[in-house]
Amino acid sequence: MQFPQKVTQILRGVGKLSVCIALVACGDGPTQTQKNAVGRTQAGDGSGLDLVDPKDDVMGDAQRKPGMKPASQSATAKPTDVAATKPSDKMATKGRWSVILATFADADHAAKAAAFRGQLVSQYPELRDAMVRRVGKGSAIVIGRFEAPDDPGAQAELKRVKAIERSKQKPFAGVMLMRTTSDDAGGPPKQWDLRSLRAKFPSVRPLFTLQVAAWSTFGEKGADYDGMRQSAERYCAELRKKGHEAWFLHDEDAETSIVSVGHFDRRAYDTKSTLFAPEVQDMMREFPANLVNGEPVLIPVDPRNPKGKTKPQPCRLVEVPGV
Repeated sequence: MQFPQKVTQILRGVGKLSVCIALVACGDGPTQTQKNAVGRTQAGDGSGLDLVDPKDDVMGDAQRKPGMKPASQSATAKPTDVAATKPSDKMATKGRWSVILATFADADHAAKAAAFRGQLVSQYPELRDAMVRRVGKGSAIVIGRFEAPDDPGAQAELKRVKAIERSKQKPFAGVMLMRTTSDDAGGPPKQWDLRSLRAKFPSVRPLFTLQVAAWSTFGEKGADYDGMRQSAERYCAELRKKGHEAWFLHDEDAETSIVSVGHFDRRAYDTKSTLFAPEVQDMMREFPANLVNGEPVLIPVDPRNPKGKTKPQPCRLVEVPGV
């Protein structure tokens, strides 16, 4: 992708430009194996955990038993007349495909992308609708949201951006349509996002939470992941209203969202006794089944007899991801 000299200077100042292509996964629908795998999303089996370390005390007051120590305290541009190059009237407001202008993959990718967007729009007001969105583990400057790359609106917007001209040059002639995330990446995590729990305890590792539900498209073409994200956040809110410390986490690449409850340090599981901490056991009794897309996943009582009696897949500990 070629940019005019001024834009190239901006890029050098705020981050290195790269462009990639994402492919849409497709399939005939989720299999039982896929459902079981989602049920184990980011699951930790407890192997390799050490015994209690006093500085890892992060169990909340509601979880703490008598005699336990207190919890750790660690814890734009001005508008101009661009009628001749205004965005397509067919541009959609939903969907996971966008015209990608630039991507950033550094540690501070979101901040660099936001800074670059402001400067880009100041020089190209016809791109004032550009936004910052997540792409894999980085951020991207994109414009438009479309259901599929062959949507008429998507093709019209791609053509419009490619046609932008300055000094007899077309700086965006090489842009392309790319599958991105379904949300903006410019702002901080939403309330009750599991990443905010990690931010409260940055030095506590491992830090666990109990997964109680998951929603996933299983790579099925046309599946509504936006709706699944909303279902996860809604369920999280319902649990919060009932007094549970509930969290949600969206995995955009896997199109999977989980809901979890509570937080625990390395004492959650004892590798020597192979027992869960009493606080974890109490919570597992309160949430006896891990829900996938709103329903319990049934697994064989005897793994050696897959066609025999079944039982709900239990909830399990997952490790809180790093920030």
